[in-house]
Parts: sequence; C-alpha cells; structure tokens
Amino acid sequence: MKIIRSRIFKLLILILVVGFLLGIISFILSDKKEINSDVINYISLIKNGGFNKILGIYNSITSNIKYSFYIWIFGILFIFVFINLFIIVYKGISLGFMISSIIYTYKLKGIILSLILLINNILNITIFILLTYYSINFAIKSYNSFRNNRLVNYKDFFKNYILLYLIFVFMLILCSLFEIYISSNLIKFVV
Repeated sequence: MKIIRSRIFKLLILILVVGFLLGIISFILSDKKEINSDVINYISLIKNGGFNKILGIYNSITSNIKYSFYIWIFGILFIFVFINLFIIVYKGISLGFMISSIIYTYKLKGIILSLILLINNILNITIFILLTYYSINFAIKSYNSFRNNRLVNYKDFFKNYILLYLIFVFMLILCSLFEIYISSNLIKFVV
C-alpha cells in the first residue's frame, strides 16, 4: 500500500511508539497505589455490573469525535497541522500507561485484560493515524497550491476530505460500541 510506504505514515508510527514508551515511563514514575485503586475500581465496576454502558458509550463517542474533529480541522488550517502529531503522541502515552497499569495491578490476568483492551485501542489508533495521515496530506497539498499560486479544484478536493472524515467518524463510533459492549463483556468473563 502506498500509505504504509510513505514517510508521513512511518513518522506517525514512530511518534506513536515514542508516546507509548513515554506512557510506560510515566507509569513507572507515578504513584502506584492511586493507579492501582483506579484500575481495580474500573474492573470491579465491569465485573459487578455497575458499569454504566450508556454513559460509557456517550463518553467514548464524544472523546473519539472530539479528537477526530481536531485532527480534521487542523488539516484544513494547515498552519496548525503539526498539533495532530501531539494528539498521536497523547494516544500513545495513554495506551502505554493503560497497559502498564493493568499488567502491574493484575499480573498474569492483567496480560489477558490488556490484550482485550488492546484490540479496540489498536483499531482506534489505526483510525486516528490514517485520519492524521490524510489531514497532513490535505494540509501539504493546500500549502503547495497556495505557495505556487496554482488553481486547485477545491470543491472536489474538500468533498473527498469531508467524505474521508465521515467514514473515519463512523468507524470510530463502531470502535466505541465494540469497546463498551464487547470488550466489557470479555473483561467480565476473564475477571
């Protein structure tokens, strides 16, 4: 695939890995007791059926749409497109911190729980990376046409960019449904 071989995509993966490592390091440097109780409370809520799935779905979809909108809009405002890289770093830090804390809290069972949560997060992060890739490409094309005073058919160009955004938002909504309904049931089964 052309996307996977591109330098932008490789840079995004590298940034994600750096974020992941920063998440692990931040976990190592943090207060384990507080994190331990937060993780146990979250898993206990799922295990005991006290996890509010409606609120969980709302929070997950809202968060995913918020970040995807930022990535999309920063592609249009090409001067701010570099902020998208910080969003990818943040996603990597969150993933590294989450996996480290679950494995630390639940030891061997934590590895299984991490794998369950990792499935959804990999799908989520893949969508964010692809959206960021297209956002950066859109910004580069816009900047090049602006710099070279070239006329570009912005109507078709922008229409494709909106369509891509809507497809990615739909995929993120599906990921949120997967996270709340399937992952939580798998966690309940494991715990």
